[in-house]
Amino acid sequence: MIVTSEAELPAAGRALPPALLALVAPDAGMERQARTGGVKLAFIIAFVCALLAGGAHSLRVDAKDATLQRLEKQGGLQNMSDRQIEDETRTAERIFVVARVARGAFEAPLQLGLTCLAVLGLGWFLKGRVKGSAVAPVAAATLLPGALANLLDAVAALQHAVLPPGPAELSPRSLSGIFAVLGHPLMGPWLKLGNTFDFFSLWAALMLGYGVAHAGQVALKRAMWGTMIGWVCVRLLTQVAMGG
Repeated sequence: MIVTSEAELPAAGRALPPALLALVAPDAGMERQARTGGVKLAFIIAFVCALLAGGAHSLRVDAKDATLQRLEKQGGLQNMSDRQIEDETRTAERIFVVARVARGAFEAPLQLGLTCLAVLGLGWFLKGRVKGSAVAPVAAATLLPGALANLLDAVAALQHAVLPPGPAELSPRSLSGIFAVLGHPLMGPWLKLGNTFDFFSLWAALMLGYGVAHAGQVALKRAMWGTMIGWVCVRLLTQVAMGG
């Protein structure tokens, strides 16, 4: 990742919206975002990309195999006609589509709200003086790595003829995903630990560290250490302790 000051940026870099600049030059970009940036652009990008990921998965979903497995476990498969099985499959697909699109619609607003709380909490914990007007813009900029991940998921989903319902990591985001692509999938606790190291989440955490430094008027080193320790704790909690 490139770290530079605003004065060292070429004219093209200075012309970029600060939220987009923060993706490649987080120090200068997050400083500008905290000072003059807005929420709308980054939020709209994140919202649209989340909907695209949900829509692409919905277009390719095929619940036939999952429905047959569920009915077999329930012991009712042998007593059902082909028509009834088809109805069950269509119902399962409709439920998945509604849930998946709803998840995409709520993903960006929920993440924005939680990240605003993280900026405020880290600023307070690190004994900074948080500038209220900078909290939401900084939080919004950190949505962009996740938006890029969702866009890659949407492209990957459209490359499949069919996809099963349920959560799916369509493009590799983590160590577990990379090992799976290489043909050596992690198993058991190693899978959960590998899922902890989500590269897009780490990217967002690094941006957040710079954002906390500028929005909370905290020394950069202290802001980065505090943010990264918090990120590791949250990832371990969600991915290992809770089995996420």
